[in-house]
Amino acid sequence: MQNFTDEQLKNITSAEGKVLQKVVIYFWVNRFNPEAHVDLIDNVELFFTDDTSLVITCNEDSDGINILNDFNLAEEKALLKAEFGDKIKIIPIDASTTKMWTDVIGETILSIDLSKDGDNYINDAIILNFGIKEKRTIGISPSDGLIIDYWED
Repeated sequence: MQNFTDEQLKNITSAEGKVLQKVVIYFWVNRFNPEAHVDLIDNVELFFTDDTSLVITCNEDSDGINILNDFNLAEEKALLKAEFGDKIKIIPIDASTTKMWTDVIGETILSIDLSKDGDNYINDAIILNFGIKEKRTIGISPSDGLIIDYWED
C-alpha cells in the first residue's frame, strides 16, 4: 500500500460535514471472455447537497485508493471504447436506494477515518462515519476492485 497524497487528503477532508444526497456506483464490466464475465466496482461517486461530489476509485496499479474531485463518465466511456471496443464498459448505477446506502442518504459525514502508519495515511481503505450507528467502509482488492461494506467498531 501507498500513502495518500496531500491533494488526496485535501479532497477527502472536503467531504466532512457535508450531507450525502446520492451515491453512484460505476461498474467496470469486462466481456473479453464470454464464459467468464468480470464485473467490479471501479468508482464510487458521493454527491452532496451543496452540489459537490467526491469520487473514490482504484489507483492505476489497483493496489490502493485514489480520490478525485471530478469524474467524466463520457470521457471514460470514449477511452474504453477506443481501446477495447465493446469488450469493456463502464456502467453507472444509482445505488442510493440500495440497502447499503438508504440509511445514510440525507445524513452528514461527521468524519472520514483512514489507516495510519506513523505520520502517513495509508490508501488501503476509508471509513465514512455518519454518526454513532452508521459507518460505511470502502476498501480495495487487487482482483475485485473497490469493496463496500458496513463498518462496525
